[in-house]
Amino acid sequence: MEKRYLILIASCFFLASGRAQSEVDALRYSQNFYGGTARAISMGGAFGALGGDFTSASLNPAGIGVYRSTEFTFTPTLLYDNTSSDYLGQTRGDNRYRFMLNNIGLVHSNLTGKDQGWISVSFGLGYNQLNSFNRNTNMKGIMLSGGANSSSLLDNFTNNANAGDWSDFYEELAWSANLMPYDTIAQEYWNDLNEAGYGQTQQRRIKESGGIGEYVFSVGANYSNKLYMGATFGIHRLRYTNYTDHTEIDDAGIIPYFDSFTIRETLETRGTGYTFKAGVIFRPISLIRIGAAFHIPTFYKIREDFYTDMSSTFDEDTDEPDYFEKSPVNQFDYWLRTPYKAIGSVAVQLGRLAIISADYEYMDYSKANMDSRGTDYDLLDQNDRIRAIYTAAHNIRAGAELHLGPVYLRGGASFYDSPYKSTEVNHEAWHITVNGGLGFRSKSVFFDLAFAHRMNDYQYFLYIPEDVNGAKISNTNTQLAATLGFKF
Repeated sequence: MEKRYLILIASCFFLASGRAQSEVDALRYSQNFYGGTARAISMGGAFGALGGDFTSASLNPAGIGVYRSTEFTFTPTLLYDNTSSDYLGQTRGDNRYRFMLNNIGLVHSNLTGKDQGWISVSFGLGYNQLNSFNRNTNMKGIMLSGGANSSSLLDNFTNNANAGDWSDFYEELAWSANLMPYDTIAQEYWNDLNEAGYGQTQQRRIKESGGIGEYVFSVGANYSNKLYMGATFGIHRLRYTNYTDHTEIDDAGIIPYFDSFTIRETLETRGTGYTFKAGVIFRPISLIRIGAAFHIPTFYKIREDFYTDMSSTFDEDTDEPDYFEKSPVNQFDYWLRTPYKAIGSVAVQLGRLAIISADYEYMDYSKANMDSRGTDYDLLDQNDRIRAIYTAAHNIRAGAELHLGPVYLRGGASFYDSPYKSTEVNHEAWHITVNGGLGFRSKSVFFDLAFAHRMNDYQYFLYIPEDVNGAKISNTNTQLAATLGFKF
């Protein structure tokens, strides 16, 4: 039972606690799906051993040391996110478009004029996108009347209230909206759906927006065209908004007294984080490049604004009025330390004809930590769940580039391991991306196009503990990116 509870609470959004911070937040803000330039995107992000691209500042800063000239890049991107859900035998779809900036950066290289020793020192300043949260999800299904597994979100509230777990954000609203009456004889709360044996239609809609972007300050150096070293100080800007509404309605008219209710949650999150990255690229022979990078944890300070509201309607013959109740706004500040990250890379350069590269990335999500620091509310339970649910992930990125005169053809793929332990329901919730693109380069100007298509399947549970049905979600995320660059 304890294992199932952990699975469900990790997957649901309605926590019935009035506090929105959870291990789900720790995972969301720790995962990175690197954006950067169109060239890097089209090669699956496998740039840890290559360098000479501004994306290196966020992956392996030693790549800044590969530069031999000054360069400016700018990468606008069109994002299309599509979700399909299967809940209680019904399939629903939703999608979202978003125009965003994946990269803008300037690298200035200072040549010493030497052929051996310290050949150049380069400095980079700019921005790379690390993750996008823009997504719409829609779930709908009909709960079987009298079914053994039938339930309602109201069951969650009545069970909490009867156990003495009362929240101004949930139980208070349900009681005030006349959805959770109190039986003075039995001395317990109850709801009409449970009494009637269910049969209601359920719908949940989730609208998410925001992302994580990294402002980078990088330095790289070239020693004898054999060893490249670099470091990046990164400032992360985090924005996340989640609007969730959950509706249950008696479409069939089989539940006495009750007609419908809707509860809405709004979560608005802002945060700033700081991190440091260092790396090297070793070139033992002209054919081979070997890279290694280490990212210390990102230290975030995060502020959340969270509130709920609930509306209810009843059968016309009851003369019961409609209700609308709203919770107070809960403001909460907390700190998050993401896990450290280690990256190993190798690239093969086949003269002027082609490049093949691959990255391996290690990150242990169970090492994330949340801290309330001096407030009257601790996050010990959340940290316990982080350690109980998450595990180390092994991510792989690979890409290739073919040179055809001034035209470059590129392709790649990436595999992002599931952060969940093998005992969890979403232990196979991998992210797999296929990439492609092309570019044109002259002596002073270059233009690149990239396509990336990421796929992810997972299970989502609407509430705990009664709901054993769960929704199967399939998500695809497609990016079309274009980079315009200038060399000086």
